[in-house]
Amino acid sequence: MKILVVDDGQLAINSLIRILCRVAPDCDYISAMTTEDALSWMRQGPMDAAFLNLEMPGMNGLALTRMIQKLQPRCNIIVVTEHPEYALEALQIFVSGFLLKPANEADVRNVLEHLRYPPENAPVGIKIQCFGNFEIFVGGRALAFKRSKSKELLAYLVDRNGATCTNGEMLSVLWEDKPDTASLHSHLRNLIFDLSHTLEDAGVTGLLIRGRSTLALDTSKVDCDYYNFLRGSRSATNSYRGEYMTQYSWAEVTRSALRQQANVQKTASIPSYYVPPTGF
Repeated sequence: MKILVVDDGQLAINSLIRILCRVAPDCDYISAMTTEDALSWMRQGPMDAAFLNLEMPGMNGLALTRMIQKLQPRCNIIVVTEHPEYALEALQIFVSGFLLKPANEADVRNVLEHLRYPPENAPVGIKIQCFGNFEIFVGGRALAFKRSKSKELLAYLVDRNGATCTNGEMLSVLWEDKPDTASLHSHLRNLIFDLSHTLEDAGVTGLLIRGRSTLALDTSKVDCDYYNFLRGSRSATNSYRGEYMTQYSWAEVTRSALRQQANVQKTASIPSYYVPPTGF
């Protein structure tokens, strides 16, 4: 479950995330200190829940709630405030929960156990694993490919992170030692056809974006550890062990970039997702 914590105070964010980590340690936590950053996160991909401070500068939490509800109608919004008189207005716009500051562990656990849109009732998603070997899971099961090159093609599209790939680029990656021939182009077309049908047979539609001699991936439809790492996800960062799509040599460029970014994150004093240990 992905949870966004929005507050203009870093101490308040740290305090709430500490509680959330105890209540739901397997979740991904992302923080935002401005309404603009909060909306930016919401536009980047699905969020299961958002804890919003009502007293935000520039735009109050109720207005932000309405905007988030338009962007992601199934996002569970829990408003957080020091003012109990806001409870009625918050409930009138169908938020999932209401917390009074300072929140305690029992209250946080209670709102997570009574979400308006429980994650298990959400549509089955597509999970992509890039750290270690590349795999794609649909409904919790690894997707089987008849052709290893079809799987490699999908891996390359994932690596490109939504960027449009030309036929020439795909050919040079999948068959780097072979000349560009009409026969090879025909082989690529067959691979794209095979990949499309493999996804469709698994109930996955709209993942591939096809153009004239181009192909891309709709990254908004997947939950990917690599993409989560780039967004600063705490659990994705913790799960990274220096390995990325280990079965593909062409992934070395991204592999090196990830190692550099991981080193930067380790040496950074307080990353945006960092939560000081209890007692600090």
